[in-house]
Amino acid sequence: MKKFDGMLLACDMDGTLLDSDRQISDANLQALRYFTAQGGLFSLATGRAFAAVTDYIDLLPINAPYSLLNGSLVMDAQHRVLHCAGMPEQSPDLTQQILSAFPQVGCEVFLPDRILVCRMSSETEHHMRVLHLAYDCVEVTDLPDPAGWCQINFTGKASEVDPVRAFLSPLADSFHAVYTMPTFCEVTRCGVSKGAAMMQIAADCGVHPKNIYAVGDSDNDLSMLCHAAVSFVPQNAAPDILQQGTIQVRDNDHDAVAHVIEYLDQFQNV
Repeated sequence: MKKFDGMLLACDMDGTLLDSDRQISDANLQALRYFTAQGGLFSLATGRAFAAVTDYIDLLPINAPYSLLNGSLVMDAQHRVLHCAGMPEQSPDLTQQILSAFPQVGCEVFLPDRILVCRMSSETEHHMRVLHLAYDCVEVTDLPDPAGWCQINFTGKASEVDPVRAFLSPLADSFHAVYTMPTFCEVTRCGVSKGAAMMQIAADCGVHPKNIYAVGDSDNDLSMLCHAAVSFVPQNAAPDILQQGTIQVRDNDHDAVAHVIEYLDQFQNV
């Protein structure tokens, strides 16, 4: 029996696995390779789209299903789509209402294999350019069936996005919004989250709840931090996120994920 047999580690990317230059440190890579070589299951849990993780996929020893777009899209270890959560049928109407009510706000709609931009903002332009994402510009009326959507992202200056959050608040029975940065409002179907995806992945892999571990630093990580048997939070996380972690580890510029695996390695020896 290997040291980490039966264990699942769900790992956020930005602010956790990636450093401030959006790179994966050698220490993090070596630790993850050790973890998986010793029987552990490694699962990404990111708000990014698939096109925004392709530069990292071949580096990482992914050996379990993983979630993208805040849990709304689940891929298998061979990078094939397992599940797309879809969006409620009223999503196009909601999108049009928000774009009409907030004319400065941008809008990105994520499908499993495409990104559709309904309105360009400077924040959306930056998002697409920095992550080298291809996209198509479309009118809301030309959007496909929302059953095939994964997520809507409304973008703008913080002062422009905050009212969108307030607008969405009464709709919590249908939509779930998370805020990974002040300029984004990321909207999925109600009940969709990184935590829900992590628990389903664990169940599908036969992992006992007591052997589920998670590490993350942001608002969209809270659901998996709360559901994990042991949760880890890097020191660079905001104070309210730090309070949610069972264990605090080094910051993302000092090999946070390697520190997680160091802890698990020590724990397994007790």
